[in-house]
Amino acid sequence: MRVVAGLVFIGLLVLVGCSVDESQPQDPPPVEPALRSTLTAWLEAEGETPEDYVVGLFSDHDVVFLGEQHRVKHDALLVQSLLEPLYEAGVYTLATEFGRREDQPLIDSLLSLPEWDEELAREIVAGMSVFWGLREYVDIYRAAWTLNQELPDEAPKFRILGINDSPDWSFITTEADRDDGAIMREVWRGGGEKYWAETILDRVRSGEKVVVYCGIHHAFTEYRQPIVIDGEFRRFDSTPRCGNHVFAALGKRAVTVFLHAPWKGLWGYGSNMRHPADGVIDAVMLAKGSHPVGFDLDRGPFGELRVEDAVYCNGYEDFKLADFCDGWIYTKPISEYEGVTPIPDWVNESNLERAQAGSPNPGFRQASASEFNQGIAHDAGIHRRWGHLR
Repeated sequence: MRVVAGLVFIGLLVLVGCSVDESQPQDPPPVEPALRSTLTAWLEAEGETPEDYVVGLFSDHDVVFLGEQHRVKHDALLVQSLLEPLYEAGVYTLATEFGRREDQPLIDSLLSLPEWDEELAREIVAGMSVFWGLREYVDIYRAAWTLNQELPDEAPKFRILGINDSPDWSFITTEADRDDGAIMREVWRGGGEKYWAETILDRVRSGEKVVVYCGIHHAFTEYRQPIVIDGEFRRFDSTPRCGNHVFAALGKRAVTVFLHAPWKGLWGYGSNMRHPADGVIDAVMLAKGSHPVGFDLDRGPFGELRVEDAVYCNGYEDFKLADFCDGWIYTKPISEYEGVTPIPDWVNESNLERAQAGSPNPGFRQASASEFNQGIAHDAGIHRRWGHLR
């Protein structure tokens, strides 16, 4: 069928390839009444609050991936709200893309300090990405620290695991360098998502359960991600994602939950955003009165929904929602989404040199602190990507 390889430029993001008129508001398409009735009835019977849903998954799973589209405020707030109920259910570990394995000693130190250290928290997040100066992500660490402060001295402490690599972006001097295998090997310094997975699996082998918060493409367990070039499916990605590695070790003890957000269209990763699942979930929720809800796809009618207009269809003859992930969390209509909050002066004269060297975008090698902060604010403006969706 079809597929697309996407280029993600951290900093100022440029998207190409359009087939949706973003100048016009886009409502989800109408849903046939009988199908809408079936979906609504099942959701009323089986849906749970997002917190109860995630906690409940750990009754028969060891690892639950929460996959997001990034920079959506309520997604990061949801993760913060989950820490206490997860802890009460015996889940003591959050693994996150938004921290590096290299910085685990710093993370452990931060979460055990008697007083909150904002600067150390920022150092940890900036180590992952100089462009991640976003309040709600930093505050995930604060939520874990706060939880630990409230626990009895003898109680096990909640832990955050940094699973990300430590690339050295200073080797990238031009955009062409990204296509040079020798240069990229220098950049990645032997990293890879198999090491993300191994960090998670180490905790599982020690008898723990782990919730993982990351971008959806890292979170795929059974789903194979397609590569699409100029609107044509070329192959499935030959490099397994973190979730694929974990699934290979644990099977269905590991599951993926998608945090509702727009998808790219069939043409590829450079196309404009659409309502996910061909708009059926949005249409059902708007018709019934939307409220936060988590629900399964590996059973029930939502998983049987066939999808045709999504990059994720590529390479699949009969793509159903259950092929993509195991569960879904819907929070609110897309028109009500807010971007995360840029932290003022995240980059300043004290850390500008580090930010310049650590930028994946070589165009920022000589950028000013103001230009970095403008780039962070630009990327946090999610409405420029999907403000046309209602």
